[in-house]
Amino acid sequence: KLGDVLYEVYLPSDEHRRRSIPSSVYTAPGTRGQTYLRSDPFAQETLAPSLLLLYGEVEHTGYYEKMGHRANIASLLKYLWGSKEHRRAFKRITQNKDSFIKFANGIMNETNSLIASVMEKLPEIRQAQLQMANSEQWSAMPEEQREIITGRLDENEADVKRALPLCNKTLQMLGFLNTDKDIRGLFLLEEMCARLVNMLLHVLTKLVGSKGLELRVNNPEDYNFRPKEMLRDLCAIFSLFGNAKEFVEQCAHSGYYNDDLMRKAVNRCKQLTLLSGQSLENFQKLPDSLQLAADLISNDDAILVNAPDEFMDPLLMTFMKDPVFLPTSETIVDRSTITQHLLNDPTDPFNRKELTIEMVKPAIELREQMEDWLKKQRAAVA
Repeated sequence: KLGDVLYEVYLPSDEHRRRSIPSSVYTAPGTRGQTYLRSDPFAQETLAPSLLLLYGEVEHTGYYEKMGHRANIASLLKYLWGSKEHRRAFKRITQNKDSFIKFANGIMNETNSLIASVMEKLPEIRQAQLQMANSEQWSAMPEEQREIITGRLDENEADVKRALPLCNKTLQMLGFLNTDKDIRGLFLLEEMCARLVNMLLHVLTKLVGSKGLELRVNNPEDYNFRPKEMLRDLCAIFSLFGNAKEFVEQCAHSGYYNDDLMRKAVNRCKQLTLLSGQSLENFQKLPDSLQLAADLISNDDAILVNAPDEFMDPLLMTFMKDPVFLPTSETIVDRSTITQHLLNDPTDPFNRKELTIEMVKPAIELREQMEDWLKKQRAAVA
């Protein structure tokens, strides 16, 4: 309840949120109008990392409770990020990789779940609105069918209104947090980068892809659906990561990537003046970088078709990048695979014995064999 109390009592009102609590409750005396959240020395030292950890920890609370908790925490984090006194504390979570991955995993799980739900329900809402707008067709329907459609519409509208505020806040949080180089570096970890990329490209596909028209519901503001703002936040995140080799390679490797999508996104960004300056320049360069990376990956994929079985991850059947040994089952898997698994299930996936990431060991000899094999294959192709 910590995040909820801080949000309800101590977070000042903004343009999206009006309350009856007087400012004297959350404003510290003798600070020239500064709030307790920003001016209290103890809060400056501990509040930001505590909230970041709490965001990850609420993963296993109830579904709707989790959404409410995380929406409140995201608002608090955005407010604290605007204070230079809190920036040093934000960095503290980057010093503990395991804690950061737990937090980042919470963001990825939440955003993927929310996006999937919203992007499924908005077209259904639009379809129902179009049916109801055609008075002749609507009146010709049996009453039972109309009741089914309106009932489903009510359910979808309620779900979208719950999900979109947190979805918007999560994208914004990814944006402002990753303006920090150290935090951005942790999102580029093998176990996080692929999930980040797939989530961003999935949303981009829905917003600017061929089916974008299906999202154009009546009165979108009633659902907190602000597609222009969402696209701006997405473009800004792509721009922040655009010069990172790991990010570019993961984008080019993603099943959601296609060249037309990225170039269309850049054009839309310029038409709507969503970015400017260096951010726009970085985003404009991204399609060419991705196309080059995609060509290189295509060459490697042709090579890896004939890779020995022992070089392949036994769970995902992909060529391993960082093989590690699981002592509980004496199995070798890719580090990113087992790291992601252990975030949600602290057991060995091969025999269900208790396992932690600290117990896994690098498979150094196998990795050297893989690197030698890949080097020889590339040389042969060249």
